[in-house]
Amino acid sequence: MVIACLLLLAIAAPPEITVDPRPGSFVVTFTGPVPKAGSGPFRGAVSLYGSAVEMPLSGRAEMSRGRLRVTATLRYVDVPADWLNRFRRDAFDYVIRGQISGSETVSWSGTERWDRVGVVGTGDTLEPFVKLASLELTSLALTRSEGRGLLVVTNPFSFPITLASTSYRLRIDGEEVGTGGTRGRILRPQYRVSLELPFTVQHWRFIGAAGGQWAAGADIEAELDGSLVLRLPSGDLSIPVKFPARLGTDGARAGVFSHPDGATGLSPR
Repeated sequence: MVIACLLLLAIAAPPEITVDPRPGSFVVTFTGPVPKAGSGPFRGAVSLYGSAVEMPLSGRAEMSRGRLRVTATLRYVDVPADWLNRFRRDAFDYVIRGQISGSETVSWSGTERWDRVGVVGTGDTLEPFVKLASLELTSLALTRSEGRGLLVVTNPFSFPITLASTSYRLRIDGEEVGTGGTRGRILRPQYRVSLELPFTVQHWRFIGAAGGQWAAGADIEAELDGSLVLRLPSGDLSIPVKFPARLGTDGARAGVFSHPDGATGLSPR
């Protein structure tokens, strides 16, 4: 989930930071001022928002041009639930402490704005946690046109997360042709769940946007975008999502939609 980035990216005292998300962990690199330090193994801890609960840091430290660069691998399951309870959108308080090779002591603390935290990485940071598994049009008629998507969401933390609601739009060639939304649910710790995303389609807008693709019976280039709303103790947090995909239409024609690989609909590109 993107809450992983919002919570865990904050460990960097300076704004320069690189995050490499992975299924069960991610590699984070941060840089900060140290008067004099050497290179070697780094061990320490970090805490956020004034929490007394710390998260362990274990990695490698290197000096470069008078600044210390620390790279560590962190596990989502180690993120304290107390950090989520204290989460703020505007800024975060941080304390980072540790030692290099058991000798030089590193200590950083302060308050940082979120807009000063830069994220550099390849691909979508949400990809390990939120994926669109399928997208299909189930019926198309003057009286009622419908479709559905299947969203696979993973909670990588050791505590539950409340997904308050979802809202989304179906677009074809950039034009909105359908909308939908769902009520929330509790995402269990370290658990993957499939969420059905039903949507209604505006008949004539769909026909106009799909054009010749629909007439030829082809699967249609589409996009599903919207937001996931997480319910936090500090208030709701809206997370934007966007999924380019191919919209299966056989179900709308024959009443049954079956992909050759046995999946419902067509997988996103």
